[in-house]
Amino acid sequence: MLNYALLLDPSLPVGGFTRFHGLEERFRNGYLNSLQDLEHYMRDEWYPHITTLDGMAIKNLYVAIQQNDGWRIALIDKMLYTQHPSSQHIKESRLSSQRLLKLTKALYPWLEFDQLEDTLIQYKAIGTLATVHTWINFLLDTDIEQTIHGYFATAVSFCVEDAFRLLNPPYEEKNSLIARMTSELLTTWKKSNKPKPSSFQRHLLHKHRTNSYITQPPYMSQSSQLDASRSLSSPELFKRLPASL
Repeated sequence: MLNYALLLDPSLPVGGFTRFHGLEERFRNGYLNSLQDLEHYMRDEWYPHITTLDGMAIKNLYVAIQQNDGWRIALIDKMLYTQHPSSQHIKESRLSSQRLLKLTKALYPWLEFDQLEDTLIQYKAIGTLATVHTWINFLLDTDIEQTIHGYFATAVSFCVEDAFRLLNPPYEEKNSLIARMTSELLTTWKKSNKPKPSSFQRHLLHKHRTNSYITQPPYMSQSSQLDASRSLSSPELFKRLPASL
């Protein structure tokens, strides 16, 4: 879904994928002159960011969907696209999200998206690429790790594609570079995937609880937030909901 959607509309990478659009700025400023520079950037900056943010977000989105918790889904979604919280970025992200949902419905007409769209409208979220990707894979009963791996593989592919467009190195080096960097990213994910989802969720609630961009629902008192965070580690949460949600 990710590759197809992005190839149909290159403006769609809302949320996490927007981070590697900074490659063009690095290229203009003289920090990206070779594939070696790209590898250093990905290993030192991009890998830690995409694993701790996007990877853990997808993992916790699975839990939120299982709990039918629209507020938490929206909270995680907003965390993903407010990394660059300018009004212009948010406006562009909303437009991209609308196109993404339209493409997604065309690709998966048999899946149910009404609840996701209602949640996004209710809590004024947008539906980032990671959120929609997770929703689809959850309904398709895809394993969490497979969902994350697919997201990472596509992210690496488009990052390398962008770099090749800027640097114009020998084309035959591209596939081997994508394979190597994807493997490295998955290794980084395995190392960073030790914290339980509950620790990520406590950090998320602490960081965003008082922010004005999302309204806290009445039932989320401070004590209930702590209870919800503790409950995320329960294996009972991993029982699937019906595909129709």
